[in-house]
Order: sequence, then structure tokens, then C-alpha cells
Amino acid sequence: MPAHTYSAYVLHRIPYRETSYLVDIFTFEQGKIRGIAKGVRGSKSDRKSLLQAFQLLEVSVSGRNELKNIGRIEAKGNSFIFPERNMFCAMYLNELVNRVLPESLSVEDVFEHYQSSLTVLSQLDMQEVSAVGHIEALLREFEMKLLTSLGYMPDLLCCHASGEEIQADVHYEYHQEQGFERSLMPNPKSMFRGKDLLAINALEWTVSSLRAAKQIMRLALKPLVGDKPLKSRELFSGVR
Repeated sequence: MPAHTYSAYVLHRIPYRETSYLVDIFTFEQGKIRGIAKGVRGSKSDRKSLLQAFQLLEVSVSGRNELKNIGRIEAKGNSFIFPERNMFCAMYLNELVNRVLPESLSVEDVFEHYQSSLTVLSQLDMQEVSAVGHIEALLREFEMKLLTSLGYMPDLLCCHASGEEIQADVHYEYHQEQGFERSLMPNPKSMFRGKDLLAINALEWTVSSLRAAKQIMRLALKPLVGDKPLKSRELFSGVR
């Protein structure tokens, strides 16, 4: 089978047998691909040094099975370098894409959003007070883009069963894999102000809408992420 050439980032790699790596890559053209990079461990070749996260690559991929063969690997630009704790945010994006995205599902818009998010993370200084809120918004918007592309993003403008429009002065309860309905009883973990839902939909970020968005994204992502904790989230919590 002829090889195909893709623009890609390495999401994750682990040793495979004696001389190879098992690699998950995120490609512009074909989404996530899992493959074997043979004969690169212990090698002084560029192929080993290039198989790092946050480096835009051009890779050739071949094979008919789910586990592909990764052949030629070339750099397409400089690798991203992140200031201080921004690295953990970038690691979170990688882990989220790897855990949530099915293999061989083309999501070009997510790839472009991923790339632009890495660019912003490489430029923002977490020592600046305004940068913290900016990064929180960046992470929430990436989660929303990913959920939307996979068809799991809840409607923030209408109730899922009644079709009633969300009202700013009403409280709503989130029902997993369905959406929002008017709240009939207090439930702090899944109840949200209509005002915040409308703000999130418009990407209007305040302390309140960011807090609500973080809760909603975790609830919406749970069926895709599963019960196993995200390592990058634990690492970042440890640093904080």
C-alpha cells in the first residue's frame, strides 16, 4: 500500500519492542493515527529526535491495519517552547485529544484550533494576572471546539427537551449527553445560571462564566474521557 504524507504533531509515544516506538500522532488530514516508528530507539538519527511533542512534522504513513507504519519524519518548523506552567496546559491539550478523538476521524478545524492554542500558550506569561483568565478561556474554547466537532457539545441556547430558549434570569440543570432543562431543585454540581450559559455561547468570559464553563466541560467530556484521571490535570494541580 502506498504511503501517505501528513502534517502532524506527536501526542504520545511509548517504547515498543527493542528498537521502536508506538506513537500517537494528530494529523491535519486524517485526525489521530497510531503507528510504529521502527528502528529509532537508541539511534542517533533525526527520526528519534523529531518524535517529540509540540513539533510540527511531515510524516509518511503506510499500512492497511489499524496500527500503521511511520516512515519518513521531517520537521516543518520550530518546536513550541512554553513559559513555566503553560507546558502543563499544552500537555492537557495533547492528552485530551488523544483520549477523546477516535482514530482516523478528520477534524481539520480542531487541528487548526490546536495549533493556534499552542501558539498562544507559547507567548503568554503566566506571571501576568490577565494571562490566567486568558489561558482558562483558551482551554474552555478548545474543549468546546472538540466537543462540537464530535457532536457532544450541549446546546447553550435552548432546552434539550422542551426547545424553550435559555433565559438569563433562570437556573438550568445539565443532563449528561442531553443538555439543559429548567432546574426543579437545587443541585450545585449541575445547576447553572442562564446568564452564564448565554455568555459561554457568545465566548464572553467573566469569572462567573469561566467557572461555569469549566464545570460544564468536565461534565460533557466525562463520557468521552472515562473514569481514568487525566495525568496532565493532576500534574498541574500539584504545581498549583
